[in-house]
Amino acid sequence: MRIETERLLLRRFGPDDLEPLASILLHPEVARWLGPPGATRDDVEQAIERYHVHWETFGFGRLAVVDTASGVLVGRAGVMHEAAWTATVCRDEIGWAIDPARWGEGLATEAAAAALRDTFERVRLERVVSFTSLANIASTRVMERLGLERGGTTEWAGSEHVWYTVSAQREHVSD
Repeated sequence: MRIETERLLLRRFGPDDLEPLASILLHPEVARWLGPPGATRDDVEQAIERYHVHWETFGFGRLAVVDTASGVLVGRAGVMHEAAWTATVCRDEIGWAIDPARWGEGLATEAAAAALRDTFERVRLERVVSFTSLANIASTRVMERLGLERGGTTEWAGSEHVWYTVSAQREHVSD
């Protein structure tokens, strides 16, 4: 699976991605939003394995986000089925995490838009949800730029979360 955008390549994770992804996901500015507290490199390794299993099970999932100009892994994005999420009937969640050194460049929006298009066009999901801590204003802005509509708030995973949703029929996703 490969998806190309103007600046990015989204692809399945490979063996060389563990260290760069761990560097991103364990960075304090990223980890504060993704949790759990005290996550380790081993947790990131297990996450990559979950991404592979998810792809085999559902035909979609998280993808490595690579800057095509430099060839450097700058994050991850994609849709995962989140069975523990109960605030909405839809449990297929679009999510992203970008290297804090690259925040403010629109990479999360670009990567998530590409992943959403793939999920709606190739996988044929009808609806996708996205949720984050109520305090995570940057991710909320990405959701809005992607054209997702605010659905509400709920207590989840020990904190107040906001959730947004979008249907496949809506003309919404742009880079």
